[in-house]
Amino acid sequence: MSAEDAAAPVMAGDLSGIVGRHLIYAYDNGWKYELYVRNPYTVAFRCLQGPMFGRWSTEQPVKMIQLGGDQYKIAWVEPTGTVTVLIAWLGGRSVHTTICYPQWMLDFPESTLGRYQDNLDQIIAERDRGPTYPQALVASTGRITYLAIRDLDDDTVIDCPPAKLPLGYADRTN
Repeated sequence: MSAEDAAAPVMAGDLSGIVGRHLIYAYDNGWKYELYVRNPYTVAFRCLQGPMFGRWSTEQPVKMIQLGGDQYKIAWVEPTGTVTVLIAWLGGRSVHTTICYPQWMLDFPESTLGRYQDNLDQIIAERDRGPTYPQALVASTGRITYLAIRDLDDDTVIDCPPAKLPLGYADRTN
């Protein structure tokens, strides 16, 4: 596989059931995340609770496929080198995620706590300094506590750091 093939967008199946969705999900370990599927190629996310609280991105490139019905797999590689694969089952209101953190992030997570797009040069320099190995593999299961339909590419869905959200924001349910 060439680098061009790896960088090409992947879409399989009907993504209309996931594109435009705004989710808040809580993992069994107490971590909470927010995900907004901006379009078939990009998501925005925020860490609302847990050791990575404060990390967020407004334009994370992804590869998405429909696994079947209302089940989708969304995968991405962050500028930190973190690899995330998330399976969302909307009807079952559950997520199953595997995240692979590079060692440098485990040693110095504070350097990534912010909006990636604002600190990209620093994050890339730290990533390149490493070490990228060993890596920590975290597999988590959680429940979708909030699910809404939003317009595509709506910059107002995820537009501020988690610390600036109103009190109780992460605890919303529907």
